[in-house]
Amino acid sequence: MSDTLKKESGFSMVEALLAMVLLVMVVMALAGLQRALAARFATLNQYRLLWHHLWNQAQLQPPELPEGWQVKRMQTTQTGCVSITVKSISPLGRQGQLTRLHCPVSK
Repeated sequence: MSDTLKKESGFSMVEALLAMVLLVMVVMALAGLQRALAARFATLNQYRLLWHHLWNQAQLQPPELPEGWQVKRMQTTQTGCVSITVKSISPLGRQGQLTRLHCPVSK
């Protein structure tokens, strides 16, 4: 071997560029995954909040809704039981419906 080849060490320019391209690809893929997971978490959180408010509104004495929420509540009574149907729309447009039957505990 010649003396110049023995003195060279490290990576070639092609290897360094290839490593940089691979690094950028991995970082971009991870950023896309993080963005998708964040969007999915936000959607899931909106649905959880919707069902939480629906459940609260289906109680016999419902609490007040936060500002921006819309609710339609229908209550019927049959043979001592109370049926409550609630339809709700979140400020972001998510919709849900819940029906709950409240019957007194017999002794």
